Amino acid sequence: MANNETKRQHYVPRTYLKHFAREQDGKYFIKALPVANFQADKIQEISIADVCLQKDIYTLPGETAEERMLLEKFYADNYESQYDKIYQLLTDPEKKTITDDERELIISTVVTMFYRTTKRISQHNELMSRVFEQAFYLCEQTGKDYFLFEGTKISIAGKSLEQIQREHKNESRPSQVITQLQVALKLIKIRSVRDGIYVSKLVDDDCEFVTSDNPVSYNQLNCEHIVPFDPKNILTLPLDSKHKLFLMPYAEHDEKYVLARHNVSGTMCYSEKLTSNYEQSTNAERFMLGKESALLSYLKTKEETEKPLPEEEVTKHKQAFNEILKRAKKLGII
Repeated sequence: MANNETKRQHYVPRTYLKHFAREQDGKYFIKALPVANFQADKIQEISIADVCLQKDIYTLPGETAEERMLLEKFYADNYESQYDKIYQLLTDPEKKTITDDERELIISTVVTMFYRTTKRISQHNELMSRVFEQAFYLCEQTGKDYFLFEGTKISIAGKSLEQIQREHKNESRPSQVITQLQVALKLIKIRSVRDGIYVSKLVDDDCEFVTSDNPVSYNQLNCEHIVPFDPKNILTLPLDSKHKLFLMPYAEHDEKYVLARHNVSGTMCYSEKLTSNYEQSTNAERFMLGKESALLSYLKTKEETEKPLPEEEVTKHKQAFNEILKRAKKLGII
């Protein structure tokens, strides 16, 4: 039945966003800074019900509501409904070890959140729009009323460029979101074998994490060219304004059940805040999200964050980060 179908579908779970939000009468409200205008007076408060969503993004072709809602229900049942559980265990300082099931749930939640956001789809659609634009104008110049794309004949007869671009975008969406999930499931299988779980906590009161509408970041030590699906990547996710999760590849087998923790203060606390919030600013498609104090702090340090560090500062941060790596290696999480 039509009334069983969810039209407004969130690509960043509300169960995740609420930990950066304030609660009022059972509803949650989060501060949003548009990346199109990094100004303090542009910060707005939005219900988490009205951010990080797109109409029918996960709706699949099908004759029944059950068929059309299959992907939306999969994400809701397997990850969104489980998020509070993993949030509690990750932020509980007394939790020192995790089970196989807990490890797989943490890893699969982060990896699916990494792949299910709209930014990569938008980037692909922008690329294809440029490809179709070039093909369209070439057809006009040569008098043809069609062009071939990946072996398929695309007719332009009686259509504008905008119509053709829109039609391709709509037709390719189901295959795009299914491919996102397929890639995520393959990566989950690989990372579940050896990933270590590490949680960092900012101790200093004036240091806070922000998040965004594309919250999972990836990086790799001593590597200039990084691809998103490389299982050797470190995946990171801010959990709230004080906690950040790291998935560290290739933990020692006997130590992969250790839930490693590190409380950071002083220079390292400030540095980790700057680094993480800069990652979120570059990740974001439309909004950086979080507490107002954290967003305002980001704006105050934005220029400092983006300028190259003096050589002595680079050395200092490398030394501090190497100390973290040594502790992580000792625990077996990398």
